[in-house]
Order: sequence, then structure tokens, then C-alpha cells
Amino acid sequence: MAVSMGGYLSGVFDLFHVGHLELLQQARAGCDRLVVGVLTDEWAEEHLGVRPFVPLIERQQIISRLRCVDEVVVTNGASADVLSALGVDLVFTGPGLESAVVPAASALAVAAPAVRHLDVARSTDSDILRAALDQRVTRSSVA
Repeated sequence: MAVSMGGYLSGVFDLFHVGHLELLQQARAGCDRLVVGVLTDEWAEEHLGVRPFVPLIERQQIISRLRCVDEVVVTNGASADVLSALGVDLVFTGPGLESAVVPAASALAVAAPAVRHLDVARSTDSDILRAALDQRVTRSSVA
């Protein structure tokens, strides 16, 4: 009988775009069961310096509807306890999100999950979308 390998990936997933989808699909291809942690607004403000445009509940719903995702949890960053409770064998990180999971994965004393960094081809990202939205808001307020 084959052993199932669980994977974990966390992100803010604000202004969902193809880069997010590619990251999630790469993570799912590397495991049998993918758990995704959607990071809270507070985490995003503290660690990224921005508050998400899309409300947390909507970001959670978007991710939960993707075929490549098996389970969604809301998190303030993965703790060793959370990773242990989820029973994951592999923790994925993406661009700029290492601080959300690597310390917790390293803190697990027994059977710490492996950490695999995923690279995605440069595409539209949340910073580009946020800048475009900011520019539109500025233009419309001047008009």
C-alpha cells in the first residue's frame, strides 16, 4: 500500500492571479494531499506591510474551490503545533513567504517536514495589481 504524503502551503492570496494558481498547482503536484493556509489580514500587515484588498473569508472561499486544494485553514503563520496537527510531510514556500512557515517547520522536534521552495515564472503578481488599483483610485479621485 502506498503511503500518502501531505503537503502544506500558506499565502495571503490577495487579488488572486495566475501566479497563485501556478504555485498551488506545483505544490499539489509534489504531494498527495494539499493543505493550504490562508494568512490573515493581521499577518499580511505585520509581515508584508499591506492590508489585503479582498476580505479573508472571500480569499478562503476562492482557495477552497480549487481542485488542486484538499483542505483550507486560516492561519496567522504556521506554528509547529499547527503543522504537527495537520500531519504534513512537506512544507512548500513561495516567493516572499518563507517567514510564514520555515521557522515553524524547523521547530518541530520529531519528524520535521521537509521544506521545498517553489519558483513560479514571473507573471502578474499582487504588487503589480495593487499598484494598478492604487493608480486608478488616484486618477478617479482627481477627475
